[in-house]
Amino acid sequence: MTLVNARAAFEKAVTDAVVAADNTVLMKYDNVAFIAPGKTKKYILMTVSFGQSTLQSQGAAQDYYAGTIQCNVYVPKSEGTSVLAAISESVIDGLTSVNASGYVDAFNTKPRVLDIIGPTSLDIEDRSHFVGVISCQFTATA
Repeated sequence: MTLVNARAAFEKAVTDAVVAADNTVLMKYDNVAFIAPGKTKKYILMTVSFGQSTLQSQGAAQDYYAGTIQCNVYVPKSEGTSVLAAISESVIDGLTSVNASGYVDAFNTKPRVLDIIGPTSLDIEDRSHFVGVISCQFTATA
């Protein structure tokens, strides 16, 4: 298992759920170059942060990744907060999909998410978008 595979498992789960719900939403990830899509686009910026990489019991260390995932959902203010809520729901569906008994673990990482917080809505006065922040802790093991 690698950090890349652990990240990919969560990114794919969220992306698949978002695209299935609304294929006009753009996905942006923190590990690639970011260019803001513009004032009229709906998009999500997904950040995966690792806080732990190994589990040391007795003997050799085992790969055990833990950290946080944050998805910032951006919706033009002209579309309203109901669109923000709908996109946020698809993000939550994607995150929780890795915990489902029927989840297919294509990355061999056994991904799991813990309690999901949000969406916390932000309406920054001089910005063109509403922002919804969704976050959770995660684990992935070899």
